[in-house]
Amino acid sequence: MRRTFHAAAAVAICSGLFTMPAASAAGPVPALPGLPAAGSTPGRLPATPAGQVLVVQANLQDSVRQADARDTRDLDNFARRLAEKAPAAPDALLLTEILGPGARHLANALSRATGQRYRAEVAGERSAFLPDGAVRENAIILNTGTMAAAAPGGFERVQDEDQAYVVAARRDGTLGVPLVAAHPGGDPTPAADWLADRFAREDGVTVLGGDFRAGRCAVPVEDQAIGCAPQAFWAGLTGPRAYTDAYFERGDAQARLHSGYIFARGDVLNATIDTDMPDVSDCKAAFDAGRSHTADRDCRAAYYADEPFGWALLGAARDEQQSVVPAKLALDHCELAVRTADVMARVVNNTGGPLSRPVSVSAPEPLTATPAEAALDVPAGQAKHVIVTITAPRDTAPGEHSVTVTIGSEQREIPVTVTEDCVEPKVYATSFHSGFGPELAVDEDIATYWHSEYQPPHPLPQSITLNLGGTKQISALDYQPRFDGNLNGTILDYKVYLSTDGRTFTEVAGGSWAADARLKTASFDAADARYVRLEGSRASGGSYLSAAEVTVR
Repeated sequence: MRRTFHAAAAVAICSGLFTMPAASAAGPVPALPGLPAAGSTPGRLPATPAGQVLVVQANLQDSVRQADARDTRDLDNFARRLAEKAPAAPDALLLTEILGPGARHLANALSRATGQRYRAEVAGERSAFLPDGAVRENAIILNTGTMAAAAPGGFERVQDEDQAYVVAARRDGTLGVPLVAAHPGGDPTPAADWLADRFAREDGVTVLGGDFRAGRCAVPVEDQAIGCAPQAFWAGLTGPRAYTDAYFERGDAQARLHSGYIFARGDVLNATIDTDMPDVSDCKAAFDAGRSHTADRDCRAAYYADEPFGWALLGAARDEQQSVVPAKLALDHCELAVRTADVMARVVNNTGGPLSRPVSVSAPEPLTATPAEAALDVPAGQAKHVIVTITAPRDTAPGEHSVTVTIGSEQREIPVTVTEDCVEPKVYATSFHSGFGPELAVDEDIATYWHSEYQPPHPLPQSITLNLGGTKQISALDYQPRFDGNLNGTILDYKVYLSTDGRTFTEVAGGSWAADARLKTASFDAADARYVRLEGSRASGGSYLSAAEVTVR
């Protein structure tokens, strides 16, 4: 059902509800006039300007244990930390793992810390568990000086977990902001799709914020690399539904694994995650038990959760929104003797018709860009992106460079640093199934194994390549098939290749092995190599390979 804003909601909605100065896609982030820098002394934080809204997302981990919920020291710490780090008084907080009493306590603590007035607009009860077995542990807090509910809020049940929502608007009438505090259970894709569709008809800057319990990348890694294959929930929201992942595009969140997000259908002006939060990992046990008074002094003063909060400054959507992520690059990662990093160019189409924008990337030698040219054909109301890989030889001298990314008529200069060192993995594979990466074939543990992708199966041949870390003389490769009673992926027809530079590989052995779990060896004339590749073109069970251990001697 479509919700509209009414005068009875005490919100002045004028004909210019969503008007604000359009920022240049290539220009700087709009400043917050008259605001002190983040980290200033708490007191009375200024309000955000007309036409903008500052939204905070946090998983406060304060809902499951009753003793923890009664001990509110962590909520008070969060209020103080937020007042110290935020560039202005937040307009809305989208919270997960917090109960009703905690949300109301936090609203009062925020009022004291910021000098603004906050109210828990949507909050649960004294237990996260409802009589029917469902879970309700989300809350939305509004700054009552800048925001008002334009329609009643409440909870929507998705996958047996209630998601908090409220349709809010700025009191000055410049922006409508439908808000959802999401904490989907299980696979976040159904919940993300359902929530996006449920609020698709709302006017204004729609925000889905919360803990989605999953990283952006389909394969779990410590960072959220630009070029990784994204999970379905992320791809669906940021593609066909045209939401922007605020932390990813503006908050430099690519460098860390995180499960909290602010997805917005609007213009993301700035965003950040509290990545410099104190290391208080030893505090969690005492706070979870509701005994914060037994923690050491630093914990008592700083701990609010072991997951950092984040914020995003949002404005009304522009007809066309362009972005290039990240804002700067470091060529500090090597793959087969080549330094490599990725850039994403993205276009959001908020018009009523299709858009087509050419993308070109200019990279001066010794840098290269692949692809150097592409085209983004974006249907109305959707977003599209292209990943461009920037490379340079491993032995490129340290220094500063830049690449130019052009989307349509807009240009962005991306600084590129070639570092002194270049981190290179011990092993590579042409493919692998999540949880069965190539590193498991060199971990000296016969119980673990690499498995090439089998959902769907990737065509053979596939290969695994060892990086010896330096040039060595070798004369044999040993292959241990998986040792768990299942021969699926056991290599039958093989070839072995050697390389000293990671680019030119020479075949030195080949043949067939038996379909059993015994250790297998390929011998060849002694030769120098830094990289050793085992390729399989036929295997037991289907179109995939596996290996418990691969070693050389």
